[in-house]
Parts: sequence; C-alpha cells; structure tokens
Amino acid sequence: MSSIVVRAPATSANLGAGFDCLGLALDLWNEVVATPGRISADDASNLILRSARATYDRVGAAYPGFELQCTNRITFSRGLGSSAAAITCGVLLANECLGKPLNPAALLDLATELEGHPDNVAPCLLGGARVALRTEDGHVLQAPVAVALNLTAVCFVPEHAVPTAHARGVLPTSVRMADAVFNVARASMMVAALGSGRADLLAEASRDRLHQPFRLPLFPAGATLLDAAMQAGALGAFISGAGPTVLALCQADGQISSVTHAFDVVATNLRVSGSTLTLALTDSGAHVVVD
Repeated sequence: MSSIVVRAPATSANLGAGFDCLGLALDLWNEVVATPGRISADDASNLILRSARATYDRVGAAYPGFELQCTNRITFSRGLGSSAAAITCGVLLANECLGKPLNPAALLDLATELEGHPDNVAPCLLGGARVALRTEDGHVLQAPVAVALNLTAVCFVPEHAVPTAHARGVLPTSVRMADAVFNVARASMMVAALGSGRADLLAEASRDRLHQPFRLPLFPAGATLLDAAMQAGALGAFISGAGPTVLALCQADGQISSVTHAFDVVATNLRVSGSTLTLALTDSGAHVVVD
C-alpha cells in the first residue's frame, strides 16, 4: 500500500478557566508520512505508532506496522498540544489505512482514551474552538464554539519544557467551592464572549483559580508575561494548556505588535530563552492529505 500523509494542528487547551474542557485549534501543523508494512523498534515508544496500533486493536485487525517520516512544528512539552497531534495523526492514518471503519465520534473517543482528556484532541481532530467532556460511560460529547471575533494568538514559547504529567502533579486533589464557582462562571463567560463577539469580556473570562496559580511557579516568568500582555492591550491571556507557553488573544494589528514587543522585553529583562509565535485560529482539524 502506498504512503499516507496526515496533518494535525497545534491546540491550546483550557483557555483560562475551562480546565480540561475548552480548547481551540491553531494554524501550526505537524505532518506525518506513514508507509504501512514495517514494524520498527520504536513502535512501543512512539506515540503516533502506539495510537495507530490502538486503532487496529479497536477494530480487531492485524497491525501491519508503519514507517514514519515526521515534520514536527509543534514543540514538545510546551502546552501547544504536541501529544494530541501525535495521537490524532496515529488514529487518523490507521483508520485511513483500514478503510475508515471508525467515524469521527469513535475516533474522538479513542483519541481521548489515549490522551486522558478531550480538551486538546477535540479541536485537533475537528478544528475550531470546542467544548468537550467525557460522559460517565466513557464517550466524548463535544460541540463547536462559534468565534465571532477575528482573533490572533500571540504565544511566548519558552525553551524551558514542562512535561504535562509534572504540570498535572502540582494540582490539588480538591478545591474550595468558591474557586469552583469562580471557574464555572468564567468558563461559561468565555464561551459566551467568543460566540457573541464581546471582546470586552475576554479579560475576565480568562481568569482561573483551579490550575494556573499552581502551574505558574513551574515557569516563574509566566506571571510577568501574562501581566505584560494585558498591559500591552491583549484582550485576554492565559497559560496555554499545561504550560509553560503563555498565550495572548489579540484582535487588532496594533495589539499583536504591542504584545509581541512586550513579550520580547520581558524575555530580555528576565533572561528567558524562547520565541514568540503569532498564530491564526483555524477551523480545520486533522486530515489526510489528498494529492
């Protein structure tokens, strides 16, 4: 069988208060060329190959193995959904090779099982901004969030990596009722603000008490970067996913340039190595590339 080419976008999860349930796709893409028929030594360690094997196991088919050529533009362990992109590429290429026995809902269920939560894999697989949750029987429910604003994500991506498992390990096992209510209100407001085009609501909707206060110490410059983004005119700013990337939502060209400059100034002053990316939001999800 000939090679299969799949592409998957970067994603930003949580969007502040929407812990493990909100996410959006960004116009930065990993690409994988997969040739079936070869089982390699790294099948057990490569997340794309593990996900492909899991897809074959799900439908009860013999796994043929794949040789991969990967173009990775999404930096690992930075909060931009690199693991979701790998998982999504794996299940998508395997499903394509099998003749598409799994529909998008079944693919999302499987990808979420492999990732552990749906906030990244839902927008990665389906594109756009998404609300997603797992029901008690393990299925994923998701819905698109209409974005009635022309938003650009300005991201400061540090060279310093924070593995997701470590970022989850610092979170408390229980939270105060007041903090839970605080987050429910702001996560709901984020969806309403995006859908109604209310840019003035994004700053408050981006605030969080459930994960950011505990994760910011893992990247001490993060709090300064968040403050600098808001002072420079960002509509809202938050840790992207588990971090340490800091993402600012901007609308006008002036906001984008001001926030980019603010990030550069903070990085210089604090001697933090990293890069600033300006990324559009995308409604396109992972897909097989057709010639």
